[in-house]
Amino acid sequence: MKRIPFIIVLLLMVPHLVAAQGQIRERRSADRESSSTGDPTSIRNRTVNAPRSNHVEGDRTSAESDSKPGPTSDSPPQSSNQERPRWGNASVEIRPSTIERPPASQVSADSMPTNGVQDITVAKRLIQKTAMVAESQPSLPPPRSNADARLPSSSRALPPTSLYRVGIGDVLDIRLSNQPTRESTLFTVLKNGGLEYPLLNAPITVTGLTTDEIARRLSGEIKVIQSARVSVSVRDFASHAVVITGLVDNPGRKLLRREAVPLYAVLAEALPRPEAVIATVVHGDKEQKVSLSNSQGLSMLVLPGDTVRVSGSAVIAKHFIYLGGDVTSPGEKEFRDGMTLTQAVMSAGGISRSGKTSVRVSRRNLEGFLTASEYSLRSIEEGKSQDPLLQAGDRIDVFQRM
Repeated sequence: MKRIPFIIVLLLMVPHLVAAQGQIRERRSADRESSSTGDPTSIRNRTVNAPRSNHVEGDRTSAESDSKPGPTSDSPPQSSNQERPRWGNASVEIRPSTIERPPASQVSADSMPTNGVQDITVAKRLIQKTAMVAESQPSLPPPRSNADARLPSSSRALPPTSLYRVGIGDVLDIRLSNQPTRESTLFTVLKNGGLEYPLLNAPITVTGLTTDEIARRLSGEIKVIQSARVSVSVRDFASHAVVITGLVDNPGRKLLRREAVPLYAVLAEALPRPEAVIATVVHGDKEQKVSLSNSQGLSMLVLPGDTVRVSGSAVIAKHFIYLGGDVTSPGEKEFRDGMTLTQAVMSAGGISRSGKTSVRVSRRNLEGFLTASEYSLRSIEEGKSQDPLLQAGDRIDVFQRM
């Protein structure tokens, strides 16, 4: 008795299962028929329980499609993008645009909107035959050879601190890179500014030229060697110099290896004393004073032929020398730049006794020790010896030689 309700329920479910299997067989048979025909426009029918609005839109679309005339045999086939695909029981129709756009060549520039961004590129149409003018590219200079590239351009102005022009007395080292030689390669610039080279027919003037310019000139003047490659360098610098005096431990003539040298480089070689305060640079008729504590002022350039005087403050601006021995007025005497030994003896009243008089000059060296040098006044007066220059702080002792 307990199985009777279960059997009744099972009998009620059997018709529904049979109906469902029938729908599935019909759907599969329809798919096989559409695939066998190969029609790309075939649509698989499908029943979808959609909202009520879908049925309304589908009926409306069907009515519109039925009202349109079917295609004739003469009309061209429609493209695939004009077909009406269906989704479920609702059809969607894709219609071609009814707005005709003119080709880009027929659109004038005046008809385009002036405000806003233009999305259509207007192609320019020539009214009559004309020649297309292209923008000319700037012409580039022809490439230089490797030999010319190594040489500095004459138009390129080098700073004086990086340039040296050969002068009288300089010793040049001239070598031929494509011909070994055992002869001497050192040649001195003569007093007339000329250079005598064995492979030249006559001397050439080299003063005022750089070593690169001299090398190019020699390469053009040498005829006994084809395509001579010449290299020139300065072995000994002698033509450019400045004079430094005053409160320095190493005064005198200082050689320059450039056309201009910063003042601090010259002072570093002269070794200013602790009491030095001001450096006066004399260039021709002009003087310029620079404080030794002014780092920017010490960067000024010193030229060949200049004179640099290093002095202290205004309180100790005067410099002195000291004389003793057989002089009329011994003691401390004021010193000035360029004072000689005979002038110092005369400032002390001259020699007090006649006879063979000698003079001993004592001077402090770089290490702070005194070094003495003896001179004969008679030889100086007779022109047999030079009259030496004195420096501030020199000690002069005049005595009779036995």
